[in-house]
Amino acid sequence: MSFKTTLARILSSAGPTLRRFWVPVLLTIAMTLSMILVLSEPYYNSWEGLSRFAAAIVPGVLAALCTILFWERRTANREGEPADPEHIPDNPELEPGNVESRPDNGEGRSGDLDRLPDDPYPKNPELTANLVGLVAAVLVSGPSYLGLSEFNHISLGRHSALTLFLFLSFFVVPHYRKEGSLEMYTVKLFAHGAVSALFSAVMFIGLSAITGTISSLFSLDVSYDTYLRIWMVMAGVLAPFLFMAGIPKGTVPDESEDYPKVLKNLVLFVLTPLLTAYTAILYVYFAKILITRQWPVGLVAHLVLWYAIFSTALLLFVWPLTSKNGWAEVFSKYFIKAVIPLLLMMFVSIGIRINYYGITENRYYVLVLGLWVLGSMVYLNLKKPRKNIVLPASLAIVVALSVIGPWSSFAVSKWSQNRRLEGLLNRYGMIQDEAIVHPKAKVSDEDRREMAEVLIYFNRNHDLSDVRLLPADFTLDQFPKVFGFSYVDSPYSPDHYFGYQGTGGALDVSGYRYLFQFTGLRSWEGPVTSYQQGSIAAAFNQDTQTVSVALNDNLEWKQAFIQHIRDLEPVERLDKIEFSQEEMTIVAESSRLSIKVIITSLSGSVNSTTGDPVIHHIEFYLLVGDKGV
Repeated sequence: MSFKTTLARILSSAGPTLRRFWVPVLLTIAMTLSMILVLSEPYYNSWEGLSRFAAAIVPGVLAALCTILFWERRTANREGEPADPEHIPDNPELEPGNVESRPDNGEGRSGDLDRLPDDPYPKNPELTANLVGLVAAVLVSGPSYLGLSEFNHISLGRHSALTLFLFLSFFVVPHYRKEGSLEMYTVKLFAHGAVSALFSAVMFIGLSAITGTISSLFSLDVSYDTYLRIWMVMAGVLAPFLFMAGIPKGTVPDESEDYPKVLKNLVLFVLTPLLTAYTAILYVYFAKILITRQWPVGLVAHLVLWYAIFSTALLLFVWPLTSKNGWAEVFSKYFIKAVIPLLLMMFVSIGIRINYYGITENRYYVLVLGLWVLGSMVYLNLKKPRKNIVLPASLAIVVALSVIGPWSSFAVSKWSQNRRLEGLLNRYGMIQDEAIVHPKAKVSDEDRREMAEVLIYFNRNHDLSDVRLLPADFTLDQFPKVFGFSYVDSPYSPDHYFGYQGTGGALDVSGYRYLFQFTGLRSWEGPVTSYQQGSIAAAFNQDTQTVSVALNDNLEWKQAFIQHIRDLEPVERLDKIEFSQEEMTIVAESSRLSIKVIITSLSGSVNSTTGDPVIHHIEFYLLVGDKGV
């Protein structure tokens, strides 16, 4: 199928697509609108809530799509056979779609047969499917929005897992207990997705060019945000709509003749040869490891895992070609065998690292995904004939289980790191009556550093209260008092971060004449932002993070924010600094002016080696008045 033909089919199906998926379409519009509002000045202070809303809609869209596709399976396709073979009537005269064969009651209609209670065909199946999809979207997006109220790696992990689960379900639902080719279904969706993305990109370039031309010819002030909004509409509304237009209704037959030629050549002549060469390189590399007995444990897992996952997905694109292409048949036959020894070597590597440093969320996911790939390969080698729906279905289950329950990545990681810390403490007899006591012997720098790593892990990813042996309300600055020796930072840990986010509300402007707002600044618009009001000029330099006030072109006051941060001693408080509003307010005066700076948003870091703070982002209000007013 040519690009032109594919595009023509997608565009011609705009009306049917809107009728079939109007709920997901409306949800994508709402998601895009919320992101556009984030760029609008009146909504700057609401960016967090709007971003949460947009993120929560993503799984809602997928839930609606899955529900609609599932509902389509339960209803008959009036232009074909019913989605569920169990609902095929034995008597053709009673077939719901066969109106002519129904007995006439003398009133020009088929009598009571139109109101059969077991009629599997609703009068408006598309409306019903979308309404059910809307309920599913609300049930998914609502908890997702609430779950993102605490923006941390746990909430993000669960939100990402939910999104991935629904994405995989999107492939499973149309083929649940049905005939059809999951592989060709995937191929068609990928081809339509690529065309949709390309068409949307071309539209963005074209509209941006038109906007830029009009701006230049008519001397209009068009901001960067305008182009960003155009991109959001193309990526958030047009691309999903075009993709939905290409979603097959029902299953797809296993016909390799309908395989897109460009994708076919990409798979056969580019991807599979590259993966074959990569496999050979891994075998040579592992032979070297066995000979030298030197394990680069941190590297092996990444070398194998992502290669194995990508290759497993690629098999779905290769299998439809095996009947008519010898190379595709050879690749699919031997790859599912060749990857197993590589996976076993990967487990040895990750096992060594877990033995030394315990389980963290990242290592948990490497281990679980590796086990899934291994199980998939064993299944593909043993099961004849295979049911390829097992692959996405099993992965969806694994994803869901990895973020909920006592076996989740979060629960297992906390348990493992607690055990790691307790092992280090027991090495020096530092546990007594379920509490930490001072060591009787000197603790090595390496073990002190490992203890610090455990606390840093909990402080950054969970909470210090999750460390079983720590006293209540423990903070990192209490480390010397509790452990009996100084805190040793890990050279592998990132810088310490600090920040502040104001709660909004009314500003007290009494005693001041002018209010200057330095929010929503864009670095690409220039390093210096300045405003003039009467004889007062206010400027902010983003490069030096310095604010200044001038009166009649004479500098009256200047303040470097970094100095203010140094005075607050963020190093002493280490991670997760939460400043108060009082600390985020600067009151000053010159010979002629009264000045107040109210910081509304701040983020930065403290270099763990040098101890120097660095401001990454700051927003503030500047109040200026006549001295003595």
